[in-house]
This record gives sequence, structure tokens and C-alpha cells, in this order.
Amino acid sequence: MHLQGLDLNLLIALDALLTERNVTRAAERIHISQSGMSAALDKLRHHFCDPLLERIGRTMELTARGRALADPVKTILSQIRELNDQSNIFDPTQARRVFRISATTYCCELLATPLISHVRRTAPMMSVQFEELAADTADRILDGQLDFAITISARLLDKLQTHGEFLRSEKLFTDHFVVAISNNNPYSQATISFDRLCDMGYIETRFGGVIAGVSEQLWRQQPKQPHTCGWLPNFQLTLHTIGRTDMAAILPSLLVVLQGEHYNVRALPVPFEMPILEERLYWHRRNDTDPGHRWMAQAMEQVVKDLII
Repeated sequence: MHLQGLDLNLLIALDALLTERNVTRAAERIHISQSGMSAALDKLRHHFCDPLLERIGRTMELTARGRALADPVKTILSQIRELNDQSNIFDPTQARRVFRISATTYCCELLATPLISHVRRTAPMMSVQFEELAADTADRILDGQLDFAITISARLLDKLQTHGEFLRSEKLFTDHFVVAISNNNPYSQATISFDRLCDMGYIETRFGGVIAGVSEQLWRQQPKQPHTCGWLPNFQLTLHTIGRTDMAAILPSLLVVLQGEHYNVRALPVPFEMPILEERLYWHRRNDTDPGHRWMAQAMEQVVKDLII
């Protein structure tokens, strides 16, 4: 098949190159040799009279022409797949595919292990790649570098205004915050006052060392704050520290419920008002008719249901 002189196999290679921005990873994505992908890139550059990928420092970046092609190429290939598979049958036991998911540190810690285990049992030839949410997550969904993002709406709000017509979303689950303290903490009551919490040593989770979490932002609005004894880059380190000291932290409740016994931590109600966390699943609308994509979304929903129940 040719599209204005472009072989369909080259179109598939183009999609892989524009998505991965790396010849080796693009070759792995569509199961061809690196030399074969390099040859395909040369043909594509000749066809489009454009480099498509340029080396900037140690990385490859898309040219303006490459960026302009990324979304239309994915849309064309999606439409071709629909025409080629009128029955829309998807067999997870036979499918070979890598799903890329960007999520908050919280969701990675909560969902990565059970989701990978679920996929291993039900779709043994498929793989899941998790990465932490970043400033360019919405752009990467648009470019096809990511299949899903899991986050609260506020984290993608700016990009939603730009890409809203391309993105779909649905609620995945909700959670609330709790005060976490060690089971060995001398404080033994079932609730804690605001002043008592402020008197405790406190541990804050600051992602990547720089991104303040919801609890840290809420503390700034209170009339006084506890002394922060340390900032840690993820919730696991925070739970580990809380379980072995007399300090406290404010964390999502599901983490404490599911991991509290392992880390020797228990939960108390937060003594001031905090928002409900609504974690939403985001994807590009081009994937609405992709049965494999729908299967993975349903797999995540099942994993969440099993965790919460």
C-alpha cells in the first residue's frame, strides 16, 4: 500500500520515530533491526525533504515538520487499523504491546505493582512502562509518546485549555488525606488536635526535591505550621521514616491503609479541612476506538476496584 508514494511500512516506521525520538527504541517498538530503522529514516527524510529528527546535544528532537506530522500520522494509522480489523477483536492473551503510563508518584506507588501483576497474568506478551508525571505530560499524550496519564485535574489544567479538544478523561478513584504516625509513637489517641500536630516533628514529601505536594501547599494556608524536620522525594521514604520515629506526616489514606502494616504506621484524621483527591485517567481521543487501549483502561479500573475493596 502506498500513500502518495509513501509505503505503509514507512508510515509505521515514521510513527515509531516521531514517538520515540530515538532510532534504537523506534526499531524495538516495531520489531525491526536498528539498521532497518536507520534506512527507513533516510527514506522518510528524502520523501519529506526534511530531517524530521535533529540531534540537539545528547538527545534527538523533532523538527517543526516532524512535530506537525506526529498527530496526523497516528490518526491515519488508527483509521487504517480500524479498516483492517472490522471485527474489532482484541485478544489480550496474544497481543504484543507496550503501554506507557505517566502518573503522580502516589499513583505509581499505589498502582504500578498490582497493574503489572494483572497484565502478567492476563496478557503475558504485553508490558507496562510507568513514568512520573512531568510538565510536558499532556504534550506527550498528544504526540503519542504516552498512552495514559493518571493525575488530579489541576496538574493538567493549563494544558487542558490548549489540548482539551484532543484529550478524554474519566474518574479512576478518589482518596482523602490522613495524618500518619508510627504505631510506636507515644501519642496513642484516635484523633489529634491541630495544636498537638503542630507540636510534633513533621516530615514532608516534596517530589523530585522541588515540587510541593498538596499537603505542603495546604499547610501554608494555616495559622501556624509544625517544624519540618525533613523533606523526602517519595511517599515510601516518608512512610519508612514515620514508622521508625515519633514524627508525623500527612499522606493519602490508601497508601497508609495498604502499606501501613509494612511500614508500622497508623492513620489519624487530619484536624483541618483538606480537599478530596480525585485521580483521573487521561488519554487521546484517537484511542477511543482502539480495543487494546480500552482493554488497558478497563484493567486499570479493575486493579483500582480490587485495591479499594
